[in-house]
Order: sequence, then C-alpha cells, then structure tokens
Amino acid sequence: MTIRPAGPADREQIARICLLTGRQGGDATGLFCDDTALADVYATPYLDGPGGFCLVWDVDGEARGYVLGTSDTEAFQRWFVEEWWPSRVPLHTPSTVDDAWLLPSAADPERMLGEAVGDYPAHLHIDLLPDQQGRGAGRALIEAACALLAARGVRGVHLVAELANEGAQAFYPKAGFEAVDHTESTVTWARGIDARRNLRSEHSLT
Repeated sequence: MTIRPAGPADREQIARICLLTGRQGGDATGLFCDDTALADVYATPYLDGPGGFCLVWDVDGEARGYVLGTSDTEAFQRWFVEEWWPSRVPLHTPSTVDDAWLLPSAADPERMLGEAVGDYPAHLHIDLLPDQQGRGAGRALIEAACALLAARGVRGVHLVAELANEGAQAFYPKAGFEAVDHTESTVTWARGIDARRNLRSEHSLT
C-alpha cells in the first residue's frame, strides 16, 4: 500500500471510487441522473483544473482511494464554471430524481466560494473504498495532501462534509481539522498548513 500521484490511467477508477462513496460514504449508484455526473462535479475536474492535485491510495497497483483538490479555490471555481462544466453539461440529462439538485448546483459560480476560502484557500475531497477504511489510509492521505500544499506555499485547506455523514464528522477532528462554519446539512472543516512540519514529509509529491 502506497500513496502516489494520480496518472491518466487512474481517471476511470477515481470516478468509480467517487460514485461508490458518494452517498454519505456509501454507494451512490443510480442516485443521480446518471452514474458519471457525480465524478464530473467532485472528482475528475481536479485532474485538469488550475491548482489541481490528486494523490491515490494504491493497493497492488490499483487506486482504492484518493485525496484530491486544488491549492487555489477561487481560480478553480472560475475555470470550473467557465470551461469545465459547459463541456460536461451535454453529457448529463436532467432528471426528476430527488437528488436532481446536483446539476444546477454545479453551475453555481459561487458554489465553492464559502467564507473559509479567505483563510484557507485550498480545498480537498477524500474518499476510500469500504475495504480500505479504518486502516489509517485517510490520515495518511490527509498528511500527504498537506505536505503537497505546504510545498506550494498554501496557508490553509478546507472541505465541506455532510452532517449526516457521521463517519466523516468523526474523522476530520482527528485529522487536525476544526469546524469553522455550518449549515443545516453541512459542516465546513478547516486546517492551517504548518510548512515546517508538512514539508518534512512532502517527498516530491508535487
């Protein structure tokens, strides 16, 4: 088991992991208008967008989890709504399912620009397949991502997790995050980047 930067051959598996963990940590297959939409919003754009990064949890040559995000949320949001999402919209047909909010949410030019962005300009997403959870992979991926961001000179990182995802809500405080904002359904978690500490474990992951 190793952590390594994602490569082009990992794209399909990254999308699959996103789908299989996209329902509060469980399988989101069949939940949205199609089974590729979720990854087109929350996973694969980070392989292409400004400041994007993706580190995978590799088991026997296959990605079984990842941490991905961007070091510049504002630049990434602009690129997402101006370039990425217009190219993906024709691939997804809106439906009347309960979670049809996904497509209009993706088109919102303010979606990623919460109050945390000022102090914590990077953001990330982390997902692990069920058979890799509880093995320390999540903590290891977070530390590797923070090391990468430290090498880029980023001062802080944040993420938004569903309140109903009890596993995520329990995990992030243990990984050095603190709650900085919340809504009725989500909590924003943030962590400052300690360059001196994180650079020691960076090991050329940039």
